[in-house]
Amino acid sequence: MNNYKNISSFNKYDKEFFNINKNEEFLLKLKKSFIKSIKGLFIYANKEKDLVIFYGNNRDVLGYDDEFIIMTFDEVKKYIHKDYIYTLVQDLRQNTEEFETKLVNNFEEEHWVSIKGFSKLDSEGKLLKFEGYIHNITNEKEAALILDYVSSYDEVTGLNNKKHFKNIIEKILKRLSILESRGALILVNIDNFRFINDTYGHNCGDIFLKKFSDDLKKLFNFNEVLCRFAGDEFLLFIPYIDNFKDIKDIIKKIKGILKYPYNVNGKKIFTSASIGITFFPDDGESFEVLLKNADVAMYRAKSNGKNQWQMFNSNISREINRIYSIQRGLRTALDNNEMFVVFQPKITLRDDEVNGFEALLRWKSCEIGVVSPGEFIPVAESTRLIIPIGKFVLREVFKKVKYLISQGYDNFKIAVNLSEIQLREGDFVEYLTLLIDEFDVSPRYIEIEITESMIMKSVDRNIEYLLELKKLGASIALDDFGTGYSSFNHLTKLPIDVLKLDRSFIVDMMNNHKSRYVIENMIQLSHKLGITVVAEGVEDKEQVEYLKSIECDAIQGYYYSKPEDFQNAINMLNKYNSK
Repeated sequence: MNNYKNISSFNKYDKEFFNINKNEEFLLKLKKSFIKSIKGLFIYANKEKDLVIFYGNNRDVLGYDDEFIIMTFDEVKKYIHKDYIYTLVQDLRQNTEEFETKLVNNFEEEHWVSIKGFSKLDSEGKLLKFEGYIHNITNEKEAALILDYVSSYDEVTGLNNKKHFKNIIEKILKRLSILESRGALILVNIDNFRFINDTYGHNCGDIFLKKFSDDLKKLFNFNEVLCRFAGDEFLLFIPYIDNFKDIKDIIKKIKGILKYPYNVNGKKIFTSASIGITFFPDDGESFEVLLKNADVAMYRAKSNGKNQWQMFNSNISREINRIYSIQRGLRTALDNNEMFVVFQPKITLRDDEVNGFEALLRWKSCEIGVVSPGEFIPVAESTRLIIPIGKFVLREVFKKVKYLISQGYDNFKIAVNLSEIQLREGDFVEYLTLLIDEFDVSPRYIEIEITESMIMKSVDRNIEYLLELKKLGASIALDDFGTGYSSFNHLTKLPIDVLKLDRSFIVDMMNNHKSRYVIENMIQLSHKLGITVVAEGVEDKEQVEYLKSIECDAIQGYYYSKPEDFQNAINMLNKYNSK
């Protein structure tokens, strides 16, 4: 039971006990209309008299209906949250004009208040008096906390977002630097996460990320050093690393999370993770540098086949810097006229005549020099720059086709390589149709080269695209057959006209009888399916003669010609197929 006094119960004895003078009594008899008009609570405290007067909206602050309440200092302490008594005393002694604290009202409900006022202190800094105003700010405080949460934590997983995580890690790095201790930043990238979203929907993707993040929390039991950095990327920071073995054990645990599938809405989702690790201070002394190097290491792990982990080192850095240079250069390569197309002839073996060409892209960068297709094509695909670059190549091919027709040539095809990105995300079919109309050229002169691995990423959808291309009149060639996903069964399903035998079979064909058996059977089967066969990478006469003997239809390789500019290509066409 509280022993506070209200104004209606005050008598002469009470006034004498608290030693209330006429001026203080006047404060207690303020007009009720004024008191009811205020939202907060006025406070007057006198330490010498052990007197604290509250007048105003006591219901909103202390939980009482009375408009005037008088307590002793010890009684007031009961309403101050125990975790905030010390800071409240410090604020009063420092004569802080405005500060916040937490109270517990008469109903034992916690709420935040703002206190504005001024203190009178003695020569030793002890409180004599305080006059001020108390206002309940619980709603505002909770709204601010919600806003702080939204701005600091990821909505899907509840982990730190990258901004909040960065602030935390920068403080930890300062502490580690003083203690001369190590830490490790680990970047975890979920492999093929786009496939999960595309196949099962973004809702399933979010549930998957939440389950994975929950398992990370259980694994490490300290949420402070976990972060959802991007859509499918998570960051972990492990402080006070004694040796690299500790990190290996941690990586093993992370990979163990994805050892078994997640059950999401009744569907079993299997995947893996590519992981990059970088160390403080060995690989960097700032968060930005550590993050960049962890990303470099993760990229190497992913390029090594995914489901891998990689520690950062300087050799990887040089390789990735090369990739970044290529990526940067690709963005302006077309505008700077640095890219051009060369043509390698295809020769029919029955008459040794050129029956067409393969258009091959080349790049000579003003900044980094000649870059091989093996280097820049994967980068162009990963950045989707392959879409505008592919359109450039196709337009160049149509220009050449138009020219050859104008010169009286008719029995030829020019092959163009098509990536899965172009087929899936670009408007390749629409663009091809546009060029057919623009140049007034029949698509029968165009051959589209695809790879089997590209088709297998989404078989049914990609086959539909290929059928659209065939309806337009273009022919389809299956490139690099004999590698990757190659299966004879695919030959019965894919709408292809040409099969190109991979160079790896041709290279050791004359010294390996197994390779010869495979090639002979592939040619026989293809012919029975009505498919023309082209052998790639032919470099000597013995290979040519053998391929002729087993009825291969055409060859392509350095034995006849390396890729040439268009003028030389025309000369070859004149030489082998002049009219």
